[in-house]
Amino acid sequence: MTKMMVVMLVGLAVLSYVKISPNGTYIKDYILNNDYYETVSLWIAQHLFTNNDIAVSSQVSYTHISDNYYKSSTNEVLNFDNGRVIYVDYQEILGNYVTVLLENGIEVTYGQMNVVFVSVYDSVESATILGTYDDSLIIIFNQDGQEIDYSTYLELYS
Repeated sequence: MTKMMVVMLVGLAVLSYVKISPNGTYIKDYILNNDYYETVSLWIAQHLFTNNDIAVSSQVSYTHISDNYYKSSTNEVLNFDNGRVIYVDYQEILGNYVTVLLENGIEVTYGQMNVVFVSVYDSVESATILGTYDDSLIIIFNQDGQEIDYSTYLELYS
């Protein structure tokens, strides 16, 4: 937080100077030349933008309970692969559901969701959180108008 405040303060100072000197020739010549630019950008990268990224697995997997009912290690509904949301609706049997058309042409419908985080026409990537569910989740795979099961999907596209 302190680092961000320092950056904002420096930015305000530079913008104030540019406001006073509209041509900004001094700033352009002094600060933005290659020697200073490389030094300043290196310092900013080292001190302000530390890389705290943690690598996580993007492999999505569900445990088959029975029929089209599945469960995962969390209550999050994770998308299998890159695609586009084509339906978000409510149906008596499926409850709140989301259908994603994956880039490989398979439609995946996730049902029995209690909260939905996406909207129709949203582009979604692999492992995107589509919503949440309570006890179990309905997942239906359709390829060329034919329903396929989870194991077939995994064999074809894993």
